[in-house]
Order: sequence, then C-alpha cells, then structure tokens
Amino acid sequence: MRPKRRGNLVYLGSYRNLKGVVRRLKYRGGSNLAQPLAKILARGVIEAGWQIEAVTAVPTLWWRFWLRGYNPAEVLARKISRELGIEYVRVLGRRYAPSQTRRPRDMRASLKAGTFFVKQQLKARRWLLVDDVWTTGGTFRAVERALRAAGAEAVFGAVIASSERPV
Repeated sequence: MRPKRRGNLVYLGSYRNLKGVVRRLKYRGGSNLAQPLAKILARGVIEAGWQIEAVTAVPTLWWRFWLRGYNPAEVLARKISRELGIEYVRVLGRRYAPSQTRRPRDMRASLKAGTFFVKQQLKARRWLLVDDVWTTGGTFRAVERALRAAGAEAVFGAVIASSERPV
C-alpha cells in the first residue's frame, strides 16, 4: 500500500475500502494495526517534505477514552512520531460536542468554536495532526484553528482513510 497525498493531508485510501481497518482500530481494540499503518503514513509525510517539528492527535472525549482504554488517533500518532523520529506532544483538549459519526454530513463540516483548545504553550511551529478518518475536514479545520491561534505556523494531517476527496 502506498500513501496518497492531497494538499496538506496524507492518507491511505478511501473509507469505503478501509472501513474495516478503521473500525477495528477504533472500536475493536485493534491497536496492533497502528504500527504498520504508521509506517506507511510516515513514509507519506517524509515524501511530502513538510519538515514537521511535532506530532499530535485529535483528542477524544474523556468518557470515550475510559470506555475504549485508548484514543485510536493518539495510538496511531505516537507510532507515526516514532517512525519520523519527532516528538509526540499531547497538546490538545476537547470540549463536548455531539459525535461526528451520528451527525448529518452537512453538519459535520462545522464544529462549534472552542470545541478544541491548546492546553500548553506551543514549542513547535510545524505540526502533524493525526486522526483516523477525514470525512468533511471539519474536525481538522477546528483543530487547525486552535493550533494556529496558539502560534502554529503550519498544520499538516495524516489519516487512515478519507470518505471524500480531501481538500
């Protein structure tokens, strides 16, 4: 499998084709999938030449973390950071917002302002943001706004799958 790239996003393929992989990582304790996925995504980041300084992940709500025992995006992000030899930083917090998986497509594109926030002063200026799926880009844009407001110069993304053509 080769990484794909569009703009500032690296991904592995369509959600239609990778749905089982995403669901296994996200809901079935398939954290053992993270290493091979991270290896491919890291190769895509290197090929893109983005000069990333730090890696972080889209945070999950505390109760989802408690139920699963892990944040799938963070597990993947930590593996990617090791592959890249770049520090992983848990810099983001998340306030409650309804689950994106149950919201209509047009509602996913915009999250309430302040859903994501930066918990500490940023030392790095060029970030790789990791999540499991890119649906409309709403989550990415919301987190990117928070990182930029805290001083990030550039935010790039890495996801397993994209449900539509990422911009």
